[in-house]
Amino acid sequence: MAFRDVLGHEKEIGQLQRAILLNRVVHSYLFWGNEGVGRKKVALEFAKTLNCLAGGPTPIEACDQCVSCRKIDRQLHPDVLLIEPDNQTIRKDQILQMQQELVYRPSEGRRRVCIVSAADRMAPHMANVLLKTLEEPPLHTVIILLAPHPRRLLPTIRSRCQPIRFASLPLEVVSEWLVDHEGLKPGEARLLASFSEGSPGRALELRDKVAHIPREEFLNEWVGARGFSFETIERWVESLPTQREEVLLILEMAKTLLRDLVVSKLRRDPSKLFHRDLAEKLEALASSWTLSALMKRLDALQRTIVAISPIRGNANPALAVEAMMLSWDMKSSG
Repeated sequence: MAFRDVLGHEKEIGQLQRAILLNRVVHSYLFWGNEGVGRKKVALEFAKTLNCLAGGPTPIEACDQCVSCRKIDRQLHPDVLLIEPDNQTIRKDQILQMQQELVYRPSEGRRRVCIVSAADRMAPHMANVLLKTLEEPPLHTVIILLAPHPRRLLPTIRSRCQPIRFASLPLEVVSEWLVDHEGLKPGEARLLASFSEGSPGRALELRDKVAHIPREEFLNEWVGARGFSFETIERWVESLPTQREEVLLILEMAKTLLRDLVVSKLRRDPSKLFHRDLAEKLEALASSWTLSALMKRLDALQRTIVAISPIRGNANPALAVEAMMLSWDMKSSG
């Protein structure tokens, strides 16, 4: 793989290529964006391009064939260090090892490149250890930090890195990639893409979890149900998973079902449905609802997702879902 083979991110890659072409590669970068959108792939391709022995088809593209490119692909290149969390945490000895290795000049390539995956998983005192290297980086090094969002890193770290934001990929791009490269059926691919937040990697991670969600039961007894007794609400709340991320996945599934009810109500193209296999049930349920009521229910669901999100709201999932269902019940006659 080379830059030309990366899915999307043309703007971000172009920024790096211009830096290479103009000899303006900086010592420290922060690649940020959703997990699984391709930040690490681009970082490794950047390292390959900087150290390619053949120069590639252009000075800003790795050849993908030389000894250096092949070693980086197999993570065997002595001048390219990839640091990944050990048990969800970046350990102190990993950062200290990085500092020791970056002291030396490149042994085979032109640059020593260190990629720190999940850099936000360092304890504050560890970030201060890394800061020393960022303040006085050796001339022959490039350090690339990967993190979901800049604010998860200390301001002193952020100020010493050039940030490059990796935007989420469009749903259609992720869906097509899942069909072409993973062999998924179009319906399954489109549904997974809707949960992926523009991340092919996340789509694959969620495949098994999504497959085990009882979509038809959710549609008939929850998302499309017109009213709830207190006993029903209590049963649904008690059945929720204990993990916040799993609750959010269930709510995102509910969101796609509600969205499909709206599409069915508007009599839009059935091919636009996420749940095409449930098209007849969706149409039958949608006929008993007003568009206004469906939109109000969808709005309440979206506000609940935001409230539960660990970054934006961090509310108690059980209480938030209970409040949402009470709100749904009050608006079901709309």
